[in-house]
Amino acid sequence: MSTGIPSARDERGDWRPSELVALPPIYARPLKLGAVLKWFFGVPGFLWPMNTITLCISLLTWYALTPELGAMKSFEVWWIGLLLARNLALVLAIYGGLHVYLYVFKGQGDQLKFSTKPLAKDNKRFLFSDQVRDNMFRSICFGVPIITAYEALTYWMFANGFIGWVAWAPASVAFWVWFVALLLLAPVIHAMHFYLVHRLLHSRNLYAKVHRIHHLNVEVGPWSGLSMHPVEIALYFSTICVQWLLALHPVNALFQMHIALLNAAVSHTGFDKLIVSGMPIIDSNNYFHYLHHKNFECNYGSTLVPMDKLFGTFHDGSNEAQKAMRARMQERLGGSK
Repeated sequence: MSTGIPSARDERGDWRPSELVALPPIYARPLKLGAVLKWFFGVPGFLWPMNTITLCISLLTWYALTPELGAMKSFEVWWIGLLLARNLALVLAIYGGLHVYLYVFKGQGDQLKFSTKPLAKDNKRFLFSDQVRDNMFRSICFGVPIITAYEALTYWMFANGFIGWVAWAPASVAFWVWFVALLLLAPVIHAMHFYLVHRLLHSRNLYAKVHRIHHLNVEVGPWSGLSMHPVEIALYFSTICVQWLLALHPVNALFQMHIALLNAAVSHTGFDKLIVSGMPIIDSNNYFHYLHHKNFECNYGSTLVPMDKLFGTFHDGSNEAQKAMRARMQERLGGSK
């Protein structure tokens, strides 16, 4: 559906798509099978490219860059250090790579960029008075160790039989059906968990003491995605704990963690789409989350699971949604203007 406004910049330099943010066609009624199949298999779609790329990273990480599970029955510095080093390398490659391409080399210019405002410098709100340095410091010094702690604990529990409680039978049909089902469910689990944690973080006390750090980033760049208070990072990546209850194999848990890791970077690029060789590999859900950074009181989750729609916090980018959000805010403040 068109907003009636072309996808161009206004006088302030702000850009928005000509199409309103919409839910995936799986929620449309009557259900249109062709549209669902195009969304599921298309480019960009549910499977490709983000979830497929993320799964490939997880498989490569597990089979080529992770010690044997039997070696992780006890916590030892060598293998935890190995996980820490490769997680640091992964964050530098993904977050740093996106930042260098989009903001240093300006590989896409301002095409599909939400705002022409630069990332903040000489701003005392940020550590070192620099937004990018602040974001990098928080991502590397807080994010990477917390991610590694979750991962190490997960492998230790698998190695000692505390999780993965159903007897592994990799040759059985039941094993592979559940393994694949969990891979398909992982993005849904992430979307639901993100909404619930995000709403919690917007409660008065947690916002003031924790979540406000992330919201210092009004204009966002890739490093903003992991720039959080340590408590928020721990809550955000606790999505892996769901797999402690469900997963038969560590790859499912690792994939769940990597979905959270890559989504944080990609959804904070500041661009609606990343164009690679003429192909868009980021969908319009980026604008959905950008509206949250811009307006605060909307779009706490993602479009994959319509919890914002269910709880009345959905903002599709229209003027009507903006007015409705302001009305909610006034009501919340007791009608004050």
